Amino acid sequence: MKKPISLLIVTFLVFSLYIPTAQAACDFIIKIGDKKTKIVKKFAEPMPTYAGQFMLPVQSQEVCPNDNMSFDIAIEYIFLGDPENSRLAAIRMVVLNDGQNTESNKLTLMNYAKKVYGDFDTGENPKIYNNFEIWEKNQNLIIYKRIFNEESLIDEEIYISNKEYDLKLGEFYNKIEMSEFEEDLKQ
Repeated sequence: MKKPISLLIVTFLVFSLYIPTAQAACDFIIKIGDKKTKIVKKFAEPMPTYAGQFMLPVQSQEVCPNDNMSFDIAIEYIFLGDPENSRLAAIRMVVLNDGQNTESNKLTLMNYAKKVYGDFDTGENPKIYNNFEIWEKNQNLIIYKRIFNEESLIDEEIYISNKEYDLKLGEFYNKIEMSEFEEDLKQ
């Protein structure tokens, strides 16, 4: 007995809604504000950068295995606090360009940002995009930045934080700049 075509189409649509699709987003393992415990177990202890700040660089393939990220895109976990109780303040996905902007010109990180956080207008030629985009999703602040610097090299990254820890990072860096400024005045 032949099934009507409309019944087959409806059946296909119903099943396609229940088939899990591959999530095209990195699994950063911990959330902004979490203690470093899970990261230390999986990778290593973060390194001190300044007093009260720690950073752990990880290859993008370790946390983004399904996103075709190259070795020229690094994930940086940035922690604030004392060595024992530091908390994740931000995650940076950073493109490590050579002198010809090879990695940025592949548009890998830009396409990832569009796919995961939301599409944005890059003009007719995305390779000359020189701007940033901001999203607020699930209590997180996400900034995609692709800016040409003075040497015509592209500074490209995705910065992920939340309002609380973005403010704490801003205050932290402001204190560092003020102490360096005061030190310069003494000399």
